[in-house]
Amino acid sequence: MLRLISFLLLFSLCTAACTSNKKTREQSSNTDSLTVIQRDTIPVFPVTDYLLGQISILEQSPVTLLQTTQDNQAIDSVWYQREDARRLAKPFLFPVIDSFSLQKYFTGNSFIDQTINAVTFTYTPLSANSPVDGLREINVYVNPQSNEVTRIYLLKEKGDTTIQLTWKSGDWFSIRTISGSKATEEKVKWNFNE
Repeated sequence: MLRLISFLLLFSLCTAACTSNKKTREQSSNTDSLTVIQRDTIPVFPVTDYLLGQISILEQSPVTLLQTTQDNQAIDSVWYQREDARRLAKPFLFPVIDSFSLQKYFTGNSFIDQTINAVTFTYTPLSANSPVDGLREINVYVNPQSNEVTRIYLLKEKGDTTIQLTWKSGDWFSIRTISGSKATEEKVKWNFNE
């Protein structure tokens, strides 16, 4: 069932990407006239819904989560119950990432990356000065043979802090925080067959 839903979402996204010759009109805030900006539009992939689906599957699985925290000096690990998955993944869930919430703020493109065998959908803010909640980049990687999302990467900036969020479907997620010369990575893993 989940594979069917994933395929349908991916199929509609790919169809929209292939017919991306739609033009959008935006009103310029600097002038009183209507400025026509022509750009290709790719609907923003429903990242939040996809991740909530992954979390739901995880919460129903008979697994225990292992969180490792690594900073410049040491590595520490803690075991968590599967019910803690949503709380641990909270940085991935805000802001809500989908077409309804972000389409007017982000532009996207897609390409086939043969080095990692993936179709990559990349979204960046239309204005470098106004990302939504510090969100600077969204990358969705899809396996072209199975049409399944394999990885999601989000880049956020808050002040002088950079946060790199990576979700590997069905396996693990990590939150890497870089502030000045200090880097910390929290990785939550539930698939130990990898």
